[in-house]
Amino acid sequence: MTDKNMKNALRIVFRVLINIVIILLLIQAFTLAYNFAYKVFTDSCMDPRDNKEIEFVIKPDTSTVEIVDGLVTDGLAEGKYVMLAKIYASGYYGKMKPGTYILTRSMTQDEILKSITGTVEEKKDDSQ
Repeated sequence: MTDKNMKNALRIVFRVLINIVIILLLIQAFTLAYNFAYKVFTDSCMDPRDNKEIEFVIKPDTSTVEIVDGLVTDGLAEGKYVMLAKIYASGYYGKMKPGTYILTRSMTQDEILKSITGTVEEKKDDSQ
């Protein structure tokens, strides 16, 4: 093999390796994006068997980020950015009301958000 052929072969191998790395990075990015979106748009709870009541306090003039930090710290939300995205996507941004709330880890994220925004829907009795 001549030097010219060797250089061409090495260039081809190098380009193939670069393309493989790019493809693997794209797959990783799409996987992370899918998992993030799945967590944002599914309504899940932290632990369906944990009915221990947690007192959650929202003080006046508390920002949404501080509220989400409190939810994550108390184990009521899975992640800060997931919960923030859920709040923005669900239209709850800026609607959190100050007060003391009794929440559980068995509540879904949507139930928690409805509770702290004061939009809890009352169940209708259809037996009449």
